[in-house]
Amino acid sequence: MSFLRRLRNTSLLARFAAISLVLTIAVGLVLSSVLSSAIAERAREQAEWTAIVTVRLGLQPQLTPEDLADGFDGSRLAAVDAAVDAARSNLPGRGRLADLDPVELNIFDRDRTIVYSDEEEKVGTVSTSDELDEVLAGEVVSGFSHSADDDSASEDGDRLFLEVYVPLLYEGSTRPDGAIELYLPYAPVAAAVAQDVRTLTITLVVGLAVFYGVVFRLIASASRRLRRQAEALRTSADRDRHQSTHDTLTGLPNWILLRDRLEQSLAAATRSESEVALLLIDLDRFKEINDSLGHTLGDKLLRQVGPRLESVLRDGDTVARLGGDEFAVLLSSVDGEDQARAVAERIGESLHRPFDVDGVVLDVEASIGIVLSPWHGTDSEALLRNADIAMYVAKELKAGAVVFTPEEHMPAPARLTVLGDLRRALDAEDELFLNYQPKYTLDGERIEGVEALLRWNHPLLGMIPPGEFIPVAEGTGIILRLTERVLGLALPQMRRWLDAGHAVPVAVNLSTRCLLDAGLPDLVRRLLAEHGVPAEMLRLEVTESAVMGDAARCMEVLERLHDLGVRLSIDDFGTGYSSMAYLRRLPVDELKIDRSFVLGMTTTQQDAVLVRTAIDLGHNLGLTVVAEGVEGGEHVAALRELGCDIAQGFHYARPMTAEQLGALLDRVGTIHDPEDTARTRS
Repeated sequence: MSFLRRLRNTSLLARFAAISLVLTIAVGLVLSSVLSSAIAERAREQAEWTAIVTVRLGLQPQLTPEDLADGFDGSRLAAVDAAVDAARSNLPGRGRLADLDPVELNIFDRDRTIVYSDEEEKVGTVSTSDELDEVLAGEVVSGFSHSADDDSASEDGDRLFLEVYVPLLYEGSTRPDGAIELYLPYAPVAAAVAQDVRTLTITLVVGLAVFYGVVFRLIASASRRLRRQAEALRTSADRDRHQSTHDTLTGLPNWILLRDRLEQSLAAATRSESEVALLLIDLDRFKEINDSLGHTLGDKLLRQVGPRLESVLRDGDTVARLGGDEFAVLLSSVDGEDQARAVAERIGESLHRPFDVDGVVLDVEASIGIVLSPWHGTDSEALLRNADIAMYVAKELKAGAVVFTPEEHMPAPARLTVLGDLRRALDAEDELFLNYQPKYTLDGERIEGVEALLRWNHPLLGMIPPGEFIPVAEGTGIILRLTERVLGLALPQMRRWLDAGHAVPVAVNLSTRCLLDAGLPDLVRRLLAEHGVPAEMLRLEVTESAVMGDAARCMEVLERLHDLGVRLSIDDFGTGYSSMAYLRRLPVDELKIDRSFVLGMTTTQQDAVLVRTAIDLGHNLGLTVVAEGVEGGEHVAALRELGCDIAQGFHYARPMTAEQLGALLDRVGTIHDPEDTARTRS
């Protein structure tokens, strides 16, 4: 048992080696035993056959039925002796049993009487051997005897004999006329058997050793490959697990890991009746650094913030990046508000020290919101929401660090409360959802694609208009998570439509912060691959003003998205101040005219001129032109006259759920559906 326990603690290869060795030895022993028995039996049969041939060919022709019936007189006895001697001389040398010399020979008549024997005193005696009955019935019988007279019980191979009874049957007889009994020494047979067994054993051992070596080598090679594959899988799993819980840019924990550690700290604090502090940090005027020095330098600055924060914290505390220029610090155990304030002061002082980024000295300030559990919340959502509120108060008051105070901060501006609830909604499964508004071709009025529109069903306030939460989210890093959620809802729905035979391009809006996030193209690539959606089916819409805010940085992100195969649109065209130079260089495929100009084009000359100019400009640049806000037939007629390509608005369809749009697609299809599907619907 101890061997088995030790074996279980060894490697798989070692266990295989031990078990296969035991099995190989067992197989060898079984084969050796079986084949040894077969060799011994074959040797016995060979000796028996040698005796039979000698009797039938050498002795029987010298005898007559009368000799067996009447016995031998003197003259006949001399002839029989001569025949026996001749048989003895002919018996050795047959096959491999060269020393097989009979030690005794007896001849019986039908009445079991010995009529001839090497030992003259036995002549005339009657045998009581049971084997003689079978022989006189016509059977050849053989067996082992320890001596010719059965008086010795020696087991020595030199004293062991092979006793062979051969019936004598002459022509014309219906049953044997007599029998001959031979005693042959077994020592030659045993020697031949031993030699064959030795040869067999050596061959078997060598063969099994070669077999074991070959199998072990194959298994060892396979084991090494499996270990390498397992190690690669572990490495990949660790990498994926790390990427899912850590920020790609800085390597710091992200919100997922921070929330997990926060919940663990809250559970531990409940048992120990201690306090947990959460500090939300937002870098002030970080956008100015990006605008003036470029996003590459800004990213390098963000990478330096984490180590700077960690340098003033304890080993058990956590620094996380929530997105953009937002960081968070989790103090798993604090002794009251004063200690949390002291940590916030150290953080502020550490960030105020100049940063050297590629030789450029940067001064950074931060606004910090502080919350403590259980005083400001007992769950992660409440603490983060209140930390958001305190951080925005600190930013508005330029106070550096502010501790959340329920009495003062609860009536804070509605956007602060919305921001906290929006964070909680991102962690819920059923609050955020998408509606889809179709876009129609103006030539044949068929569906060309849809635009995904985010909706929020607040558990207490009901439906919240996008205008009340999108601008708030765009002011923080939460817009990045919000955009990822929208893509995470739209892409699987596109896959379901594709599986149903509907190739429906879906447009998703991007904010300025998204365009400044260098990780956005990688996110889009991963989600497209995850849901199996062709890149050309996804449309990403960016506003004119968003692109012009940081054109150089946005250009790089847009080009990477375009290289993926994603189609890009300029949304709300006409409301910004884009230069012709940038517009010509942007890797966009579509231009969308703002609804305010479309609505006024039939009543205001200036709007009509602007719409006509935008359509001509888009076509001259090789872009598809989409008119937003088409609400009446007069708009459709005017846009057709101007050669606009696509229209979107209440005249064609209001935003609808995915189920409603699916039913509409089943009726009319899209211009991108396979031809056979379109013909079936028509």
